Amino acid sequence: MRLSREFRNQFSQRELRTHGRKNGFVTAGQEARLLKWLPLIGLTRDMTLADAGVPVASPIVMEIGFGNGDFLVHLAETHPDWLLLGVEIYLPGVAKAVGRLEDAGLIERTRITQLPAQYVLQHQVAEGQLDGVCINHPDPWPKARHHKRRLIQKDFAALLVSRLKAGGFIKLASDKPDLAEWMRDILDATPGLTNVAGPGGFVPRDADRPETKFEQRGLKKGRSSQFLHYIRD
Repeated sequence: MRLSREFRNQFSQRELRTHGRKNGFVTAGQEARLLKWLPLIGLTRDMTLADAGVPVASPIVMEIGFGNGDFLVHLAETHPDWLLLGVEIYLPGVAKAVGRLEDAGLIERTRITQLPAQYVLQHQVAEGQLDGVCINHPDPWPKARHHKRRLIQKDFAALLVSRLKAGGFIKLASDKPDLAEWMRDILDATPGLTNVAGPGGFVPRDADRPETKFEQRGLKKGRSSQFLHYIRD
């Protein structure tokens, strides 16, 4: 089933063009969880993060494209002091993540949005408000004519930097070497960021990092992931 048009309109926007799947079907049980939790922890299009009841002094870390919520749950479990802002445009992924977070007893420490990351950063997050950003296995858009659709672009990188506190981090992962190098080259050249591995470098995998669904898919096809870690100057 699909959520009602009125409900979807609260948590979606049409001002920015996005690519890839957005809406989709959810089960009756998933719909019930969304109807229960999104009014409490969801960011509607007219809200800012400051309106979302964030505990004072809580570090705020955003995950862009959280898929089915595996990594979001991991972050909540391993960093109990963080407030997590999860961004995912695909509705069935949001539904799965909400269920996993509720089952783990972690959902009240998250804020969830189905809005595009660019919209969230431009309109809902203030300058210097984030302590970190995680981006795992973004869509590679492998055809050259589609490279403009890739998430990491020069303007987007500059927007990310503007929303990070001094000392804040950006962590990225990809199992596609072309995309990993694309992201590295753009972020290495972005003013205000320092590559922890040094210019042109990739960092080792975090020891406690779980294998996400997309990482497992890559491994089955013989592709290992590469990891990037940047610090805001």
